[in-house]
Amino acid sequence: MKDEIMHFHSIEELQSYLGNHLKILKKKSEEYSEAIGEKIRFENTTNDSTEIAELKEKLEGPLDPKKKKTVKKRDQKTNWHELGPISVYDGIGTKGELEIYFKALEKAKSKIEKIEKIKDAIDNLISKGVKRELGCTAFLNQDLTLQVCFIKTGQPKTKFSYKSIFTIPSEIIHEVKI
Repeated sequence: MKDEIMHFHSIEELQSYLGNHLKILKKKSEEYSEAIGEKIRFENTTNDSTEIAELKEKLEGPLDPKKKKTVKKRDQKTNWHELGPISVYDGIGTKGELEIYFKALEKAKSKIEKIEKIKDAIDNLISKGVKRELGCTAFLNQDLTLQVCFIKTGQPKTKFSYKSIFTIPSEIIHEVKI
């Protein structure tokens, strides 16, 4: 979703737009999850299991229910190197690829959560009395905050008029004699 101004003829159009965007984000999230699962299954059969257990723990949470999730501050030593506006993974293998998928999955889930909150807020506005037919101009920022300005009419009602001369020929009556 880009930072752009959008015009909607009605609140229902805005709701539809948000619903479609949610479907796209959920589909992406599912694709990322499937890719992560495939990569982890592949890695399980070929490589070191400690790294995979670490990645599974990120995905599913801690394996031991008594352990609480602790936020660990990473050491300055990481496999990622900053080269200006890009980061490069130092190594060949699926660990770097999995880290990218995990980051993308987290971001997609965060976007889904924020868009759902926006959609719920719009539904709340309607339940409080905002008319569905009301048009609006909206701006969805990259930080997923929505700014909405309502406009008078979404779709101007056009008046229909038709002028014509209508003539009907008179009925000719034929007498039938018996």
